Amino acid sequence: MLALNAPRLPPFLLPLIFINLTGHMALSGGRVTGSLYILKTTGAEYLVGVFMALFSIIPVLTSLSIGRWVDRVGAARVMRLGVALIVLGAWLPVAYLTLPTLLMAAVTIGCGFNILSVAAQHTVGHLVATASPSERLANFGWFALGHSASSTIGPFIAGLLIDALSFRAAFAALALFACIAAWLVLTKARNLPRAYADPEAEVAINEENATREVQQKPHVLDLLSTPEMRRIYWVNMIMSSSWDLFIVMLPVLGTRLGYSASVIGTVFSLFALGTFAARAAMPWLSRRANEWQILRVSMCVVVLVFCLLPWASVAPILMALGLLFGCSVGMSQPNMLSLLHAASPPGRGGEAVGLRSVLSNSCSVVVPLAFGAAVVPFGISALLVSGGLVFASGIPPAHQGAVARAGAPARC
Repeated sequence: MLALNAPRLPPFLLPLIFINLTGHMALSGGRVTGSLYILKTTGAEYLVGVFMALFSIIPVLTSLSIGRWVDRVGAARVMRLGVALIVLGAWLPVAYLTLPTLLMAAVTIGCGFNILSVAAQHTVGHLVATASPSERLANFGWFALGHSASSTIGPFIAGLLIDALSFRAAFAALALFACIAAWLVLTKARNLPRAYADPEAEVAINEENATREVQQKPHVLDLLSTPEMRRIYWVNMIMSSSWDLFIVMLPVLGTRLGYSASVIGTVFSLFALGTFAARAAMPWLSRRANEWQILRVSMCVVVLVFCLLPWASVAPILMALGLLFGCSVGMSQPNMLSLLHAASPPGRGGEAVGLRSVLSNSCSVVVPLAFGAAVVPFGISALLVSGGLVFASGIPPAHQGAVARAGAPARC
């Protein structure tokens, strides 16, 4: 019934979904495969944190520039560079599987997928110039399905191939998906629309750009000038941090409990299946609740899951919590992107998406490194409960956003 009630997909959205899916396979499966390889060959849990952080180290430094580049030249050229880096990084551990090449692959894949992602996300927000907020949210929900599907398929395939064949075979399968992404970018994404699809918007943006040439260059912190933008970025950081903590925690916890690669991969896949289910339901949800109302519920569930995780000592409980966490955090990306697109200044949409990527990837660097440094002296349980308490700080701004959207003064 959900599919029957879903809005018709705009042009280019379906190719973008499959580009996102196949391009993300090298990252989602590579994180699991690389983490398990490091734990098996070195036993050093802190190296897992370093490995996870390396996926995001270059995006922290480059995302703003990438967003501005997309604003200037459009998405197609930018996406070609991104997918080329993904293919290069995906084949590195296949050609020569060592710890140094694995770390180099993490840097290259992370950089490439971030470039691809910023360009694609910005494009989705402008596929239909006259889209209503609910239609725009639905489009972001459909787009995010590619990310969720790859997060389900990648770890599952990787876990099976590791147990049945080898780590190298798992990396080779992921690299083949990267090649499919490259083919899709080269054949299906050559004529993507620019940021403004209607003449009036283009004229307004060109006038603003001309004004900027004679005025002081706008600063990135101008994007934080409104309460709505500050709420968006803060809640985005909280959701990103919870995602990163779950991802880096799971291989370590699973290995400590003695689970096989297949079991750990299955938990990852159930988590991703939850994100898929949440995003598949987004067209239906978008007609019944606004973005902040959905995020408020999502934040509460995230906090609950992290408070329950220390008691997940058997695989079925861990799988159930992974599925529940996936359902909650899976709602975040489509809603955050929809809010960001609506609130960002004209002509700076790519820059706004780039700043979001900077903040998200900063969390993806800090959280794994902090986890790797603290897991031995403090233990996983203490870190999970502490994380839940920190993530609770995202509930008040989400509530303020929901109240403000309803037209009442927000109170904390």
